[in-house]
Amino acid sequence: MVMLRQISLGAVLLLSALATNAQVASTSDTAPPGAIPISSLIATVAKNTGKKFVLDPRVRAEVTLVGEEPSSVTYDELLTILHTYGFVAVDVGGLVTVVPDAETRSEPLPLVSGQEKLPPDEDVTAVMHVKSIPAGWLVPILRPMVPQWGHLAAMPCSNDLVIVDRFASVQRIETVIKAMDTGTPIKVPSCIIPMPHPWASAAGPLPPATAPHPRAP
Repeated sequence: MVMLRQISLGAVLLLSALATNAQVASTSDTAPPGAIPISSLIATVAKNTGKKFVLDPRVRAEVTLVGEEPSSVTYDELLTILHTYGFVAVDVGGLVTVVPDAETRSEPLPLVSGQEKLPPDEDVTAVMHVKSIPAGWLVPILRPMVPQWGHLAAMPCSNDLVIVDRFASVQRIETVIKAMDTGTPIKVPSCIIPMPHPWASAAGPLPPATAPHPRAP
């Protein structure tokens, strides 16, 4: 009886091992080829372009490339890949910092004016002036077009919009604004608040005028 139990237990363990191996083999057969650690991919791009990179410790992912070899990935394509996996690259003084996209708004992104030629997935800051519509009205319309890590806010005093997003997305938003911003220019409310002279508040109220003292007899 003991021998029979041992044989049965051995058979169960053997079947379990065979099933595990079959599952691993099936997974490896169906996995897309070209998986590479994102740090290795960045190192390859750094070698090909001569750019210097600094990676945040949280930058970890396995990148799956289909139809392209890691050695042929360009810097512009790397920006797209980083966004796909939740990271951004910021070039400051020749040093490219790679951080999670949640940090994008606090990074020193370039301020664009619309005349630049940048990679579509490079993150930028833009200030857009609106002429015939209150800028605040456009925020709820345009906000769904901006990713969660981006930024969109209105400045009522100047009727401007401040946007943080990818360069291609900023261009799209600018096109949408130009299509709606038609008609007679509106008058922007003044946000200048008159303030008293500094010396008036510091010195306090002036003393009342006093009559001259009578001369002694």
